[in-house]
Amino acid sequence: MVSLGSSPSSNRVDELPPVDMFVTTTDPMLEPPIITVNTVLSLLAVDYPANKLSCYVSDDGASPLTFYALLEASKFSKLWVPFCKKYGIQTRAPFRYFSSELVSSNDNSMEFLQEYRKMKHIEY
Repeated sequence: MVSLGSSPSSNRVDELPPVDMFVTTTDPMLEPPIITVNTVLSLLAVDYPANKLSCYVSDDGASPLTFYALLEASKFSKLWVPFCKKYGIQTRAPFRYFSSELVSSNDNSMEFLQEYRKMKHIEY
């Protein structure tokens, strides 16, 4: 993984290549959409410039269940990705991150704990 730190120089970011990531799935019974969603959210939250990162999902089964799960994930990603980047979250799959007993972050401030609780109990 390329770590850019909190404020990379623009020259360093300009030198990074664009990255395309592909996630494939076919059958929601064999590959539950929650696994696909967690994979996509993990990839989107990596420490890489957003303008150089693309994530594509190929669903060969054309499952409506997977489609709607990804639609909801896109809404959640608008909160999750900035949260991960702001607090340096290393466990970027929400399912794995929130299933652990311990809150893992470099920052255990009151602000972090409030955002953590909000993120864990989000309702649309």
